[in-house]
Amino acid sequence: MRFPRPFMWMFPVYFLFLGATPAAAGPDNDCSACHGDSTLTMETEEGVEISLFVDEERFLESVHGPVECGGCHTDVDMETHPGETSGPVDCGLCHDDAQELYAESLHGKALAKKVKDAPTCSGCHGAHYILTEDDEKSKLYPPNIVQMCAKCHADHRHVEQLSTPGPYPTDGYKNGIHFVALTENESFGAAACNDCHGSHTLKSATDPESMINRLKIHKTCGSCHPEEQDAYLEGIHAKAVLAGAADAPTCSDCHGEHVFSKPWETGELLYKGDPSVGDCIWCHSSDRILAKYGLTPGIVESYLDDFHGLAARSGDAKTATCGDCHGLHDIRPHDDPSSSVNKANLPATCGRCHPDVGEKVAVGSIHLLPSPQRDKTIYYLTAVYIILIVCVIGGMLLHNGLDLLKKIIAKFKGIREHEPETLGDKEFVRLTLNERVQHFILFTSFFILVITGFALKFPECWLVAPLLKIPGMFALRGFVHRLAGGIFIILAVYHAFYIAFTKRGREQIVALLPNFQDMRDVVQMFLYLVGLSKERPKYGRYNYAEKAEYWALVWGTFVMGVSGLILWFENAAMKTFPKVIMDVATVVHYYEAILATLAIIVWHFYFVFFDPETFPMKTTCITGRISEEEMIKEHPLEYEVLLKNVQKNERK
Repeated sequence: MRFPRPFMWMFPVYFLFLGATPAAAGPDNDCSACHGDSTLTMETEEGVEISLFVDEERFLESVHGPVECGGCHTDVDMETHPGETSGPVDCGLCHDDAQELYAESLHGKALAKKVKDAPTCSGCHGAHYILTEDDEKSKLYPPNIVQMCAKCHADHRHVEQLSTPGPYPTDGYKNGIHFVALTENESFGAAACNDCHGSHTLKSATDPESMINRLKIHKTCGSCHPEEQDAYLEGIHAKAVLAGAADAPTCSDCHGEHVFSKPWETGELLYKGDPSVGDCIWCHSSDRILAKYGLTPGIVESYLDDFHGLAARSGDAKTATCGDCHGLHDIRPHDDPSSSVNKANLPATCGRCHPDVGEKVAVGSIHLLPSPQRDKTIYYLTAVYIILIVCVIGGMLLHNGLDLLKKIIAKFKGIREHEPETLGDKEFVRLTLNERVQHFILFTSFFILVITGFALKFPECWLVAPLLKIPGMFALRGFVHRLAGGIFIILAVYHAFYIAFTKRGREQIVALLPNFQDMRDVVQMFLYLVGLSKERPKYGRYNYAEKAEYWALVWGTFVMGVSGLILWFENAAMKTFPKVIMDVATVVHYYEAILATLAIIVWHFYFVFFDPETFPMKTTCITGRISEEEMIKEHPLEYEVLLKNVQKNERK
């Protein structure tokens, strides 16, 4: 059944319906005579055909089931209907309080301005089949509310027209913990859209009366999270917000607006595994905010560069982040006696992860800011190491660069600087099997230490970042680093016994002792390399380069071993030493590692791999032997001694 177009406005288009005062039992028979026909339709001015059918059985199950049709459609005169037009239903006849609130809301004002698709009563509550909010079929059933709101707030036309945050806030909400709690866990105490924005009172965030106004957000969230609200109100952030600071953080600034995720999930502002997206960083690394509130600059950077920050950047969700030390909601300034980072409270705060650290943990700066005015020890120690690295590595580059250039020129001219008269195909033992095994363990553990150590310091490096994304890889990195460090230390102890209690070891250490001739050899070599002398210095068993490398290794092993053990057993170290010792150990361990790594690459690798006379590789570390020609060229003084011994033995 279909009414002709001239009568299209004889039927209401909008209906509102929360419990009205009962008038009778259900629809009038006169109304049902027509509207009980499922084929009854009409055509709107836009040419859209709509159904005018009312399912009496469903209607009786609704909250308005006891209400007669005329209870809502008050302007319908059955003597003239359907000849006269029927207007929209006035829900305010029964729900005047809700109507007044709605009229002052964003939705109500949009409807008053005749904004197309502005939400009406029936748009949210339904028309004839309004159900209670605890009914799973109801639009107001908590898990269904987001679907209802999404009809507009997931529509790109609506988002672009009204510039609502998001751009699709309902999509964000669906990925959050509140929606999961509503749908999967069926926790109907979890927040739906109307719990934060209001139902009939929905207003803009800039409206002082809005539930999401920055001065009221803590109350909105506190309705479900009262303990967190109480703690927040005690903290410095809440006091700043209530004092009118527009850039002080509220709940949504830290937790997000719609995407409320679990703290351990990637993407959440409070995600502990990656503070580079953490909420604290945005404010506490802002020059404007730091200057405005007189905060100390460089705090964020200092955290990101210490072990905790590096671990967090590497994806370790167990390490301490800002909230673990400063608190999550009741954040207080460090000079507040109640602050968790007050010096008097640091033993307890740090003790949550480092048991029984004691009062010495408060001796020194928690956030290192090296400068001549603050953290002087670290500042000058760092400066010394940087100067040392530049001078030492620079000297090595100059030495090897001159050597390489001279050999390239000689090769280009076809000149061979050494034409020894060999005695045949003799080979000389340079390294015993024991020494070769020591060397193999040394360089293997060294490079494992380098790789796993710098993986911590530079977790965003393209070589490291993909590996650290693998679950458990950060913990494995630490285990492997400590294992290699332990092997390195054991090797050092073994080597000490080797040179002290074996004849071969004692001979080697005596030959490696530096003397004044080494200094003369250095000068002679530089004169030779720059063309001021035609003679290369003559060496015995070890030249100045080999001696320098060995004793640098001894020194580096001691420094790296001591500092590494302090950092390895940090709980014991913090009980014994003030925190500044930990800071010194960290700086020394890092810069000594840089110095050692560069020295191996620039110095050792040159003589083993890149020297034109040994390229592509000097195989002594594998075979333990060098040829007679190499002996004459590189160790002529030792060769003379060996030759005299041979001749002496032959005469006998």
